[in-house]
Amino acid sequence: MNTTLSSHVTPLRFSVIRSMVERAAAYDNVISLSIGEPDFDTPAFVCEAAMKDAAGGFTHYAPSRGDGDLRAALLRAERAKHGLAWEQENLLITSGAMHGLLAVMRTLLDEGDEVIAPAPCFSDYQGHCALAGGRLVQVPTSFDNGFMPTLEAMEACVTDKTRALLINSPCNPSGVVFDAATLDMLAELAIRHDLVVISDEVYDSIVFHGRAESIATRPGMFERTVVLNSFSKTFAMTGWRVGYALGPSWIMKEMVKVLSYSVASTSTPSQRAALAALTGPQEAFRSFREAYARRTALAAKRLNAMPGVRCLEPSGTFYLFPHIEAAEKDSLAFAIDLLDKAQVIVVPGFPFGPEETVKGCIRIACTVDEEKLSEAMDRMEAYLRKHA
Repeated sequence: MNTTLSSHVTPLRFSVIRSMVERAAAYDNVISLSIGEPDFDTPAFVCEAAMKDAAGGFTHYAPSRGDGDLRAALLRAERAKHGLAWEQENLLITSGAMHGLLAVMRTLLDEGDEVIAPAPCFSDYQGHCALAGGRLVQVPTSFDNGFMPTLEAMEACVTDKTRALLINSPCNPSGVVFDAATLDMLAELAIRHDLVVISDEVYDSIVFHGRAESIATRPGMFERTVVLNSFSKTFAMTGWRVGYALGPSWIMKEMVKVLSYSVASTSTPSQRAALAALTGPQEAFRSFREAYARRTALAAKRLNAMPGVRCLEPSGTFYLFPHIEAAEKDSLAFAIDLLDKAQVIVVPGFPFGPEETVKGCIRIACTVDEEKLSEAMDRMEAYLRKHA
């Protein structure tokens, strides 16, 4: 038997986030601030519309590019969002943004190509690059600079193997939203080095002040930017697995091959649910965003009052990425001890970037109600005062 497995797969670590959840199964009365999944259920009108459409025959393969009605509705919404002239040739429906990330990596990268990304960044990006034969290069930032990338740090990481720039704003795990000057700098960097930009905008509707801008709006960027988005977070539809990609036709016409060969097409009933969410009443989704704003503000205030803790006020998402002195030596050991002693699950910071950026940091997902979140903060504070 040939026991050799793919070198693209075997070096990858299992999800640290999910391993913390599995460890917590041994405890009762655990409060999980770990997995970035809305605690809200998909609104009933979305489920009812999807079931009605399924009963009416929407149970067959959709086109690989996506359901025609959903594509039309998305194009209207995306044109209105930033004023960009997206057309049918620019849009693909994916099985969640994760599928979109993997598909764009497989489309852009050859063996040994590099993708640079400001850190901290979503821990799964490394796996997406590796499965396509590429390598993720995480660019250091600093807590004291609000985790904003600098031109000097970005330039230092560009090599002759760099193929793409991957950005995530609003950012998982930090909650940072890139300001206009940062987006301008990144756009100029991409043009100067002839890089494709992959812009992960999954949280663009969960912003607490103003709105999140897209790098695709910058001069010269429409033809070199692939925007990835999802229904999972904004619409509380994680289990439906519907996302989408917007990008130049020269990339999209090749990327659809990856979608076709990997999943044939995204689930048809799920796409009908996404259509209902996008075109139906929006009050529930606005209430979700308002809840995340209250929760993150509450948690940030509580954390900043704890000994040895510094926490940035998030501009968006439902995440916090505080720096905790007690986690300086080993954020994984801290997270495990917090679970063992206080039954609160947080995610250690090390999967999200290089040590100089994430040392001493943990990620907190404010995806429980305010009562549970307050209880979790009480437990963390008691733990830190006892163990500091």
